[in-house]
Amino acid sequence: MSRFNNFRSKLADELEIPNDALSDNFELRMHGNKKVIIENHLGITVYEDNIVSVKTNDQDVTIKGSKFKIEEINNYKVIIKGKIKEIVFSMKE
Repeated sequence: MSRFNNFRSKLADELEIPNDALSDNFELRMHGNKKVIIENHLGITVYEDNIVSVKTNDQDVTIKGSKFKIEEINNYKVIIKGKIKEIVFSMKE
């Protein structure tokens, strides 16, 4: 582990936040096809009943389906519920 990554890890531990909160990577978890949790996001760019797009550091994550609701959102995590049919990752140029 590099010195910088070691520093990030120690800082995250001291602040009692997940290590990913201090990295450039995002984490996406699905619970069946009913819920998506995206951690380390930069905001929601599209929010409609059938499509939600979430900005991350190096790409956009677009969730397609129906009946979407935002269950929770904060500076670190967004939880989207609904009927998920497709998730598309679009790399930024």
